[in-house]
Amino acid sequence: MARDRNDEEYDDRDRDRNRDRDDDDDRPRRREKGGPLDNMFGNTNTVVLVLYGLCCGIFAFIPGLICLLTAKNEKAKSNATLVTIISAVVMVLSIASRIFLMTRGGGNLG
Repeated sequence: MARDRNDEEYDDRDRDRNRDRDDDDDRPRRREKGGPLDNMFGNTNTVVLVLYGLCCGIFAFIPGLICLLTAKNEKAKSNATLVTIISAVVMVLSIASRIFLMTRGGGNLG
């Protein structure tokens, strides 16, 4: 049979536990080396970065290239290389398809 607990006692114990955890937040957090692009490309899942390169084109190419040139973190550099290559391929294919449609008389490209 379950014991009935007094709500006031439970709240006091819970408040004491939260007070102990709250002390940890007062310490300054250790920041990782590198800039915001290092952290973005270094801490993001590869699948998300591939989708970013496929869907965003030039908006993925520019930050990828900047991170590739300035990154200090090796993982961020390799992820930025991946995004830069994927977005460059997507942009080249897009431009090539538009040129092909224009030469074939594809009509309105708008």
